[in-house]
Amino acid sequence: MTHKVGRHERMYVKDNPDMKVYPIDCVPSRRSKSAWTNGVKAYQRQTDTSSEVCIGWFHPPRTRNKNHHRYSTQARRIVPRKARLVGMVHDEEE
Repeated sequence: MTHKVGRHERMYVKDNPDMKVYPIDCVPSRRSKSAWTNGVKAYQRQTDTSSEVCIGWFHPPRTRNKNHHRYSTQARRIVPRKARLVGMVHDEEE
């Protein structure tokens, strides 16, 4: 399955004037398929022909939140404690 094919029809700037168009180069062009969302491209119709040109993004792709629960900076800072000895009687010094 490819992630380049969108689920929806193409969205055009003329049909959505209230939406902000982000530049096309705001995300890397070569990115892994599983780590990024698809995003929604903004297209503009050419006046002289029936072709369409992608001019930017309505919603730019973003990285997915994968494997961010595995590591924590707090877990790395914790210094291991000595094991507690439960049930042992401490000798009192006199």
